[in-house]
Order: sequence, then C-alpha cells, then structure tokens
Amino acid sequence: MNIKILLLSVVIFFPPSLRSQEKNKTKRPNVVYILTDQWRASALGYAGNPDVKTPNLDKFSKAAVNFTNAVSVAPVCTPHRAALMTGRYPTTTGMFLNDLHLPEEELCMAEIFKTAGYDTGYLGKWHLDGHGRLNNVAPERRQGFDYWKALECSHNYNKMPYYENQDPQMKYWDGFSPFAIAEDANNYMAEQTKKDNPFLLFVSIATPHFPHNNAPQKYKDLYPKSELTLAPNVPEEWKDATLKELQGYYAQCTVSDEAIGSILNKIKELDIWENTII
Repeated sequence: MNIKILLLSVVIFFPPSLRSQEKNKTKRPNVVYILTDQWRASALGYAGNPDVKTPNLDKFSKAAVNFTNAVSVAPVCTPHRAALMTGRYPTTTGMFLNDLHLPEEELCMAEIFKTAGYDTGYLGKWHLDGHGRLNNVAPERRQGFDYWKALECSHNYNKMPYYENQDPQMKYWDGFSPFAIAEDANNYMAEQTKKDNPFLLFVSIATPHFPHNNAPQKYKDLYPKSELTLAPNVPEEWKDATLKELQGYYAQCTVSDEAIGSILNKIKELDIWENTII
C-alpha cells in the first residue's frame, strides 16, 4: 500500500502580536511511521478475519483512518520503500526491483523534515541501499535519518543484525527482533520528549514477512491448526502444509500487533498522543 501524505503550508496574515501568541500555542506534531512487511489487509481482526488475533490494531482502528481501497504501483519491498521516501514513482527513480540503490541525490522525507527542524530516527529494516543485505549503510546513504539502528535486509527475527549510528560493527537485537525494535522506539520517544524539537521516527519491524516457522511458540499455540479456516481453493494435498504456514503467519501477525501496541501505549504514556501522527 503506497500512501502519499501532502503537507501543505498555509500562510495567513496576522498582526504581529497575534502571530507571537499563536507561535507559543502551536507545537508541530511528531510523526511515527510503523512499517510491516507482507501483512495482508484481510489478516486483521477489525477487517473481519475470525481467526487472527490483533487486539491492539483492532482498538486503534476505531480511532484511526482506515484505507479500505488503496492501490500500490509497486507492492514490493524496495520499490515501495523508495516511493514512500521520495513520493515518486519507481519508473521515475529507477527503483523497480529489490536490492537496488536509492541515489543520494533523491530528496527524501527525512531530509525535508530535518530542514523543518525535526529530529529523525530509523529503526529496523531499510532495504534501499543496494550494497549487500548484511553490509552497513554508510551515514551519507541514510537519506536524512540521524538516529540509526538498522540493517539493509534480514528476516532472521531470532538473531536480527543491525548497525548503530556511526559504529561500523554489526550488532544483534536482543530476543525476538520486533519486540526489541519496538522497545528501542519507545526509548527514543522518551528521550525526544525531553527536547523542544519534534521528531520523525520510522519503525520497520519486518514481520509478518516469511519465514513464519520462527515465531515464538506461545504465539503459535494461539492458533491450533484444527481451528484455522482455509480458503476453499486450497487443494487437498496442500492442506496440511498450508495450515502449518497459516499458523506461523498468524503468529507473526499477533507478534507484530503486540509490538505495535507497545509503541501506541508508550505514546499515550508519554502524553504525546494528541500531538503525534501515527
């Protein structure tokens, strides 16, 4: 799903005294963008799926805008991310396949926000560098993001690598990576609330992208295969394998929902809910 947000600046004349008062009253909103991979729109409780458990997003959907008919020109990892960051079509940027390098001269979202006085942070999967999936993304290729705990691409959620800020040494997230990334997002936001600057934070947790067999067992246990509903067009000889895959996929969906829920709860706890675009 490729959603473009246009930020429009409206200049209206006010007497100097009123402009000063309004400036003191107005605080620019924080922006938290949470990005997941391969999450079907139908694999959500609020979308009517009776099997999958997504209580946090179900609750959030009641207070949010839900795009029920959204179309992406390139619903694949690298092309989508490039379109998201630049607001330009893959045919314009040349980013129409995975593992391509987004040129540094492309003007990206974080660079625009930085110009407007925002602090910027990126956590998780990047997949816009094209210099090898496990290689460090050099600071000059991070397209305006300053706080950085990310890797080009990995789906080893039990031992997810990342590089931190200016340190060229590979590190690993503690435990199952979606939860560790969400925890770091929460810590980042807590620190940012001590500052005057608003922030733009991207949180790319990568799940529920395959492999689905590595979800923690307690989440798989939420989905006994005997209780799952298969699509009617699944051939008989594929049913067992499909049920196993579906069990793992739904487990990853619930993991993702729980990680996102912790971020939403932290935003409320920090008392920035009313001034944060999610």
